[in-house]
Amino acid sequence: MGRMIDKLEFTQHEGSNQEHELTLYALSTCAFCKRAIKFLEENDVAFRSIQLDQINPMVKHTVKSELKGQFQNLPVFPVLVIDNQEAISGFTEEKWREAIGLS
Repeated sequence: MGRMIDKLEFTQHEGSNQEHELTLYALSTCAFCKRAIKFLEENDVAFRSIQLDQINPMVKHTVKSELKGQFQNLPVFPVLVIDNQEAISGFTEEKWREAIGLS
């Protein structure tokens, strides 16, 4: 049986910076999530995203559990998954810049 995360429908955001495969888990009502999306878009970074509060609550719960299981310290939104190897919980511009190679 596959992971619930693999069955989600993400929104693709185009950008010329495609150095990393980025997945953003956000909440539509979260001010930090909105700032994170704006940051990625303003820096022309390609990423995919999903608003977890817009999906079935049981699916959301399962996805949060899968994220926590894979990355040990999550989730506090927004969650940025980088190359499916590393996750950053919460939005701190400096930390995100460094993690995705923006200077």
